[in-house]
Amino acid sequence: MRRCLSFFAVIFFLCLSTAFISCAPVEYSVVIVNAADAIEKAEAAGAACTEQQLAELSPVTRYNALESGTELASTESSSEDAPKGARCAAPFEYYSALEYLSKAREEVGYSDYQAALEYARQAREYARKATELSVRGGQESGL
Repeated sequence: MRRCLSFFAVIFFLCLSTAFISCAPVEYSVVIVNAADAIEKAEAAGAACTEQQLAELSPVTRYNALESGTELASTESSSEDAPKGARCAAPFEYYSALEYLSKAREEVGYSDYQAALEYARQAREYARKATELSVRGGQESGL
């Protein structure tokens, strides 16, 4: 009788632990979807940049200037050329969110759900910061 009860206890414990372990795919899916939604909101708020704006932001991309004394272009000069919504208000946060989301999806491919959760949470946080900076920047500049 005791052997039978201990057998059922082991089976019950295994079923119970499997139920908790199987929640990981559901949780990472929700967090990844939330991160992707936050990135879309950040992009809509104006956190993303055009390639031209990114080139003007980075002095590294200007190393190939024809003359060694050429000055760097200011980031404000391209505001007329940028499409509506691309104000480039928070490029670091926006592109960090994109990279963290990409890494989260990669970790899912390796079945490392805990790492995927952490990367997706980081992506969501960076996207929220980008949205906040974009909205605050738009309010300050009157856009």
